[in-house]
Amino acid sequence: MAKKVVVVDEVDTDVETRSYPRSRIAKIPRSVRFLLVILSSLLLSSSLLTVFSLQTAGHLAGISKHLEEWWEIAGLILWRATELGLAWVFGFDGWDVTELTLLTHAPIYFLLFNFYGVEPSAVAITFAIEIVSMTIPFVLFRGPNSVHALSSPRGAQVANRDVLEDRLTTLYTSVAAAAIYAVVLSLSFYTWLPVHLVLYFDEIRDIRLVHAGAAGFPSVLVSLLPAGYAAYDLLFASSAGWSAKPDSTKMAVPEGEYLITSLYNRTWGKISPKGKILASRSLILATMTLLNTIIAGTGSIKGVELMGSVGWGSLWAGASLVVSSLFAWVEGVPGV
Repeated sequence: MAKKVVVVDEVDTDVETRSYPRSRIAKIPRSVRFLLVILSSLLLSSSLLTVFSLQTAGHLAGISKHLEEWWEIAGLILWRATELGLAWVFGFDGWDVTELTLLTHAPIYFLLFNFYGVEPSAVAITFAIEIVSMTIPFVLFRGPNSVHALSSPRGAQVANRDVLEDRLTTLYTSVAAAAIYAVVLSLSFYTWLPVHLVLYFDEIRDIRLVHAGAAGFPSVLVSLLPAGYAAYDLLFASSAGWSAKPDSTKMAVPEGEYLITSLYNRTWGKISPKGKILASRSLILATMTLLNTIIAGTGSIKGVELMGSVGWGSLWAGASLVVSSLFAWVEGVPGV
């Protein structure tokens, strides 16, 4: 009989042993594998940046801060380890990490491309290096979750397979998510963002996009389509793939129970497994988007003040929460 999957916080964190039962990698202790993930990610990132330095360094030199203090470099390494650590603890697989990295780093690269006039090829290469250096270690040291292995025997355990395998549903939901990001950005263009950019981004070179009006919306929407699909798969597919039935094995609340335990059972404890996954992943996405934008913006780009990166990051984090609200509404439909 197949080994039973151990579920922690409704996230499939035991996929490694299911995917690679005879692999030598599966025999390595998880703590060691996590250390290898961090080291390989840092090594891969530095190696790729060196290899492609001729295509990127010249275009980024004019707007990049030079890190001279040891603690600045240590802080960036610590943040990279934190990003990887959160993904590891919450059971993310390679696809999840790809999508999480794309979404959490998108604000910075959107800023560089649209407002700092950085060469598109340099932006694309640097962004790709970020994604690849975060993803490959997880592909090597952790197998795919069930929702990303629908054709395998484990795929039979996934709920709502007909929904997840329907291409039109994937297309419509992804476009809707991208449209939400685009609308939130466009509303900020019409209201507070132009002044915010001028006040807190000293080295900013071009703000024509915020004054483009409706004419600029199609290009913004198209550029955010990858983010829409990433949000769909990271949030919707991963949560809808779990049973919506509440846990029927929970015992009744005993008399004299601690208040905190009672509150937990009456709130978070009543949420379905898919609801918990959606809520936890949405919180992780919004928090990491904000923090990464603050750290990368203030720490790596010339002239970006703390208030500037906080406002810019909050805009994207808020948009991701609106997207997750859409997915929660869709998952509330009977039969999903």
